[in-house]
Amino acid sequence: MSGLSRTVTHSAPWRAPLTAGVTAGLAGAAMAFTGVLSLAPHDSTSPVSYEIRLASTSQDCLMTSANCLGRAGGTTHLAATSTPALRPMIGPSGWLIGDGASAAADCVGTACNGQNGGFLGGSGGNGANGGSGGKAGLYWGNGGDGGNGVAGVNGGAGGDGGDAGFFGNGGKGGTGADITNSAADNPATTSVNEGDATGGAGGAGGKGGTFTGQAGAGGKGGNATSVNGSAQGGAGGQGGLNHFAAGIGGQGGDGGNATSGTHGAAIGGKGGAGGESSVGATGGTGGKGGTATAAGDSTATGGKGGDGGSAGQSGQGGKAGNGGDASTGAGSATGGAGGHGGDSTGLTGKGGDGGNGGNATTPGTAKAGAGGIGGAGGKLGHNGANGKPGSASP
Repeated sequence: MSGLSRTVTHSAPWRAPLTAGVTAGLAGAAMAFTGVLSLAPHDSTSPVSYEIRLASTSQDCLMTSANCLGRAGGTTHLAATSTPALRPMIGPSGWLIGDGASAAADCVGTACNGQNGGFLGGSGGNGANGGSGGKAGLYWGNGGDGGNGVAGVNGGAGGDGGDAGFFGNGGKGGTGADITNSAADNPATTSVNEGDATGGAGGAGGKGGTFTGQAGAGGKGGNATSVNGSAQGGAGGQGGLNHFAAGIGGQGGDGGNATSGTHGAAIGGKGGAGGESSVGATGGTGGKGGTATAAGDSTATGGKGGDGGSAGQSGQGGKAGNGGDASTGAGSATGGAGGHGGDSTGLTGKGGDGGNGGNATTPGTAKAGAGGIGGAGGKLGHNGANGKPGSASP
């Protein structure tokens, strides 16, 4: 235990007033500082709690403890402790100022969410295994990225990106998990086909900074492949909300692709909607619809394109995503419809253009995807152009 000992020399008359004054001063400053800052608005959907450590020392004992100070002129031996470390005030994982920690790769449950940044500032940590990205601090910092989805966990969905502070970028949504299913259907269970496969949904993008910064993009939907059943691509995540006057709403994630055999249909995932812009800037672009590929007489339908994000205060509506293509061996194929262009409110804003329809290819019945409708413009503005229909060919 000699490595844990040190000599502390002091005089007893001023020991108690000094240590009490230092402790009280630190505590009072932290409480006053936090109390004043709490008056500022902060977007939070859940209560936040912090474990507070006022000072970082190399030993786990109080300054006023006899175990630390010992008797006047004496030698103090510090005992080892197994007490878990608290979040420091400033620095990595700091509760006041500091970047939040990212989730571990082998995390489970809520441990897969990225840690929030410090109360005043700091970026949020990244999520893992479908966990959400951490939120940034009040004043500055980027939101953490959502973790990519994992098969068998929450439907394989990707985690949402974390929100930015007043200055910073929103986190990206996580990608949905790819799902492949080669199981055969059990005839005894008529209400479900055990051979079906559905890709995980992409996570939503985080909000961008209020005064500067970009909104996070939505995550891509996961692909789905089924050998003996139907396949449905995962939906793309919605783009994040834009608060910055010169920013753009987050782009919607693309829908996942779907591939099926001769025993079920294939349906492409829907593209995620573009993020809204609340301050007269530009709405986000919608994600593309996923493709659909089926074998034999099975049907295939491309995913619908995501809608463009709307824009307030005479901003520009976002462009919609295009519909996904569809193809099949001999059955019917239908291209996905284009998304609806984002609307613009106010006087002079222009609506976003609609997305183009997806193409259809099959020796059987082919139907082209319809073009999406352009978004509405402001009272003195112009509507967005309608999207073009896709093509149909044998």
